[in-house]
Amino acid sequence: MRFSDDLEAALSDFARDHGIDRDEAVQRIIRAALINTGYLASGEEGIPPEKLNASNDD
Repeated sequence: MRFSDDLEAALSDFARDHGIDRDEAVQRIIRAALINTGYLASGEEGIPPEKLNASNDD
């Protein structure tokens, strides 16, 4: 998939700065966006909402 020139330039900069290839850069960016918007679980374990209280508020 090809993107507009401005996105391709930004993608190239991202890949270079992280020492990865274009495909890995696309995957990382999409994964981060999906996690940040709640469409994908981060895979990190945390305290379930029903167990949250002031004693574990760090």
